[in-house]
Amino acid sequence: MATNLRPTQMAQLQSFWNLIQTVDEGVQRELFVLLKHKYSESRMDVEEEAPSFLQMQGILKGGGSQEKDRQMLDEYFKEKYGV
Repeated sequence: MATNLRPTQMAQLQSFWNLIQTVDEGVQRELFVLLKHKYSESRMDVEEEAPSFLQMQGILKGGGSQEKDRQMLDEYFKEKYGV
């Protein structure tokens, strides 16, 4: 299942993934459970060869930085809440 993402969406995804990588393994496992619960009912013929969430470590890791992550959060809050 290939998804075409805009550059801003890819940057957000990479930032989110980098944030996940900074938390401990227990939090990562709980996030996996939550995501599996949320999307398991709406799964549509997903190939079994696709890596699991926990196996994707390093695949999405980008060249993000804390400064870029903070900037993206600030932009999000400004657009979403006018802060």
